[in-house]
Amino acid sequence: MCVSTDGYKSEVRVMSMAELYRAAIELFRSYSIGCHLDQMKRLQDHSITEAQFAQFLGKSRMYQFLPNKEKKMLPEMFMTDTQINLVTKAYYNDEDFGRSADEKELSMWKMYNLLTGANKSSYIDSFLDRSLNAGELSTGICKALEGDNEYSWFIR
Repeated sequence: MCVSTDGYKSEVRVMSMAELYRAAIELFRSYSIGCHLDQMKRLQDHSITEAQFAQFLGKSRMYQFLPNKEKKMLPEMFMTDTQINLVTKAYYNDEDFGRSADEKELSMWKMYNLLTGANKSSYIDSFLDRSLNAGELSTGICKALEGDNEYSWFIR
């Protein structure tokens, strides 16, 4: 299941049904289909090599053990070791989003789907946050491929 959005509200506090209704309407109004489609297209337009993917997997495992001072300088990553292992397994075994013999690179679209696929094992209270984070990681790595430094730590 691929969960994605151009916006996310992790919490809505209201005191009445009317406030809840207004908050829901505002959430729906703020959604930009054009922005969301551009984000998804960007994932199809970028790809990484197997070496960069391996670098991402290794750095992802290292991330949770970084000293807090270093971790604060990097974008957040919510995936656990178990989920990174699931991403790795799916890379080799998933018929739809894993590697194929004739492709030398992994599209960011496929990588995004590997990340969200591993997220299926998350508890309901962290599922949406981790899905959002998978999207942020994928689009951030696209930016790193274009020369942006914010997410470059994961692939360099």
